Amino acid sequence: MNKYSLFLILFLLFSLSVIAQVKNEGIPYIRNYTLKEYQGSPQNWAVVQDHRGVMYFGNNYGILEFDGNYWRRLGLPNRSIVRSLAISKSGRVYVGGQDEFGYLQPDSQGVTTFVSLKAAVKDDQNHFADVWNIYTNDEEVFFCTVSGIYHYTQGKVKVYRAPLEPSGFPFYVQGRLFVPVPDKGLYELKNEKLVLIPGSDKIAAYTIASMLPYPGGKVLIFTEENGVFIYDEYSGFNPSDWAIEDFLKKNKVNTATALTEGYAIGTILNGLLLIDTDGTPRQHLNRERGLQNSTIRSIYQDHRGNLWLALNNGIDYVESNSPFTLFDTRMGLPGTAYTSLLDNNTLYLGTSDGLFYKALSEQENPINPITLQSIANSEGQVYNLQKVKGKLLLSHHNGPFEIIDNRAVKLSDHRGAWMFMQLKKHPDYIICGTYHGLLLYKMVNGKLEFQRKLEGFGESSRVMEEDSEGNIWVAHGYIGLFKLRLSDNLEKVEKVSFYNQKDGFPSDIGINVFKINGKLLFTGLNGVYTYNKSKDRFEVYEELNKHFDRTKQVRKLVEDKEGNIWFSAGDEMGFIRKLSNGSYEVVKNVFNKLEGKLVGGFEHLAYYNNQNVLIGIDEGFVHYRPTFLQKHSLNEKFNTLIRQVQVAAQGTDSLVYGGTYTNKDGYHFVSLPYTLNSLKFTYGAIVYDGIEDVQYQYYLEGFDKGWSPWTNTLQKEYTSLREGTYTFHVRAKNIYNQESEEASYTFKILPPWYRSAWAYTFYVLLGVLGVLLLRRILRIRIRKAEERLQQEQEKALKLKEAQHKEEVLKAEKEIIRLNNEKLESELNHKTKELSSSALHVMQNMEAVYKVKNQLEEVMEQVSDKETRQQLRKILRSVDEEIKIENNWEQFEAHFNQVHQDFLKRLSNDYPDLTHKDLKMCAYLRLNLSSKEIASLLKLSLRGVETSRYRIRKKMNLDPEVSLTESILKY
Repeated sequence: MNKYSLFLILFLLFSLSVIAQVKNEGIPYIRNYTLKEYQGSPQNWAVVQDHRGVMYFGNNYGILEFDGNYWRRLGLPNRSIVRSLAISKSGRVYVGGQDEFGYLQPDSQGVTTFVSLKAAVKDDQNHFADVWNIYTNDEEVFFCTVSGIYHYTQGKVKVYRAPLEPSGFPFYVQGRLFVPVPDKGLYELKNEKLVLIPGSDKIAAYTIASMLPYPGGKVLIFTEENGVFIYDEYSGFNPSDWAIEDFLKKNKVNTATALTEGYAIGTILNGLLLIDTDGTPRQHLNRERGLQNSTIRSIYQDHRGNLWLALNNGIDYVESNSPFTLFDTRMGLPGTAYTSLLDNNTLYLGTSDGLFYKALSEQENPINPITLQSIANSEGQVYNLQKVKGKLLLSHHNGPFEIIDNRAVKLSDHRGAWMFMQLKKHPDYIICGTYHGLLLYKMVNGKLEFQRKLEGFGESSRVMEEDSEGNIWVAHGYIGLFKLRLSDNLEKVEKVSFYNQKDGFPSDIGINVFKINGKLLFTGLNGVYTYNKSKDRFEVYEELNKHFDRTKQVRKLVEDKEGNIWFSAGDEMGFIRKLSNGSYEVVKNVFNKLEGKLVGGFEHLAYYNNQNVLIGIDEGFVHYRPTFLQKHSLNEKFNTLIRQVQVAAQGTDSLVYGGTYTNKDGYHFVSLPYTLNSLKFTYGAIVYDGIEDVQYQYYLEGFDKGWSPWTNTLQKEYTSLREGTYTFHVRAKNIYNQESEEASYTFKILPPWYRSAWAYTFYVLLGVLGVLLLRRILRIRIRKAEERLQQEQEKALKLKEAQHKEEVLKAEKEIIRLNNEKLESELNHKTKELSSSALHVMQNMEAVYKVKNQLEEVMEQVSDKETRQQLRKILRSVDEEIKIENNWEQFEAHFNQVHQDFLKRLSNDYPDLTHKDLKMCAYLRLNLSSKEIASLLKLSLRGVETSRYRIRKKMNLDPEVSLTESILKY
């Protein structure tokens, strides 16, 4: 009995945990990957995930590889469709196509390549159609076709032919291989033979879509159109009689897979169905509810418990292992979310398009879900829905309403209602904050009746709270804060106090008021504040303020039933959990996927119980279940991979590393020549939730001093690296602020030839030779220096001798100069003497001629013969004297001697000059005047000028050149 009780308790606990694991409220987050993104065929057939977290998909165009950031495609050698994928315990991915199968393996560069195993099959058995399924067991692999099973182990392939071809798709369940054969039944591979299972003829006519393990060692059999059967060796094959039978028969089962907490069934006509182990449906997704296509060809649950769907058109990622689901247009809820209310298991949702409702039940059947209905007369902008004194009160752009029998009934003829609030001191009265002041209502005989608009205050009253003294605090987001005192008869607002930046707030704008633990708290553009009544001023509330970033505005504070404080601050949201010791801790990482998505200024956070929290976003509502137990903690590590290393040189990128490990240690090492010293690293975190917000840090060991700042970039390039060994490190931080395992890549840049080892050896030898050569050169230089010194000394000596000689020469030149001056002086003197002599001769000749003329006159007058004879003798003597005095040859010789052969040179240079011309030139050389020359030549002055003209012409002198100067310079 005790054992039975313990078993029952464990079973109930297990059942409760299972129920808690599958959310049926709303629609899970779904990411649609279209063919434009993955660049393949629309049709996909298989999904698998390797040990690193990288996803692989069987596609019509080959194998698709996806790491959350990058898609890659690898075709098979025969370009066939990839129908099946599987992964072994060692991490090897096996691939099945049409007439081809093998596995993926990195090449020497780390690039994923396909290795065919077809060559291991005997020639008479190596032609087959599609490999529809692949199953692995330790190091055994079964490639399943409709004609036979290809068993690969220890490098060899054995073939087990189907009893009848074509058979159905084989299935591997709990170490047993089953082969359905049409019209025969179900066969099992035993001792390398296919043996018919007794009683399987019961399902022989049915097409089996999937066979999965079932608790108790049983096998769950999904047929395509004939429902579900449960098989065990004792009771045989029995229908499940589950409530989903009709749904499956109608929509045709295409595939199914076992989950950690139930089963996922993919249909041909109506999408995905998630069920518990007892067949209870928990979630239904199809094209209308977020999938790209309602034909599911393969389902895979990844390492984090989420689902990947290979569709007839696209690939979808379903976050089934998440506490978050959505209420949006796919569930018939249009508009932006503003308010919600859970009342008596009826969920009300208010949006910018109106108010909607539905019954909320844990037992809701997702196949026939309870649809959202519209509250009549509520179309348009809804702001708030509150339950006050048992009344559902709706604040609407069109005014204040009460919800009665699922219809919005207007309370008064006013527009623009923000919220309602019951007055504590007057519990029968309710005020309504509107666009322009306050409205007063009173509960009369169970009905809410409009009383009046309160005079004395006309500002917008969207946020209100009442303090313990009955004051109404109204926060206006763009003006400041008002404290209102109502008159005792509630006729008007009798006193208004206004507060803003001058009263302790950081600014006039962004002020809000909230009630937490019965105490009014105020928020501004930053910080949380309380009101100090004695100072009539606002002060920082450090007890709560310390939990917030001072740079972020606290926009919303909501207290739940457990005393936790839900908040929206900046773009973040979360809650401050109250611990048993009275302290608080902040929980916000789990909500990081909602960062920046809440409706700004109208943030809606509604905690109803530990199963239901509703959060308003632009696209609708997010449903959060706090008690949801995720398969994997948000704190669990994830991988960051270096996906590619390229050499960035000369404008082209050359691949160095393809992103897949090349040895068992996950290590790839390469040495690169110095010419390839610029590298570009491409990396990515292996996460699929919030990948757009993942941040990265990196550093290059041997180059960078430390980690880089966090960044969203997926590439880093380093240029012109020096020789040496480097290690590139990268790590990621996901949206939950968890850091990944670090990835690293080590490489070596070889030195340039002129800095290589042999170059340095050459440099050493060259240095030694250089030293020897330098020694020799120094010796030669010393010898030359000595020789040069000796030469310089000799040169100096010669220079002194030369200087002495120069001084002697100068002295000699001075003597010569003085002699020349003396000679010149003597020459001038002789010239003067010659000129004087010539003048003297000229004067004497004049006297002689005069005497001769007188003698001739006297002789003519003398008659005496003897006297006449004597006179003739005297005349002959005079003539002799004249002849002697006129001896030109003597004058010429003397003149040439004095004037360096002047007449000879002149006669040679100008042979046309006559004897008379030479005389004229000689007299000009003596610098005689024209008159003096005329006397010597017995010419008139005019005759002298004529002679001068004739000489100028013969000497070819220009008119402007002086004849006398030319003769003197000659």
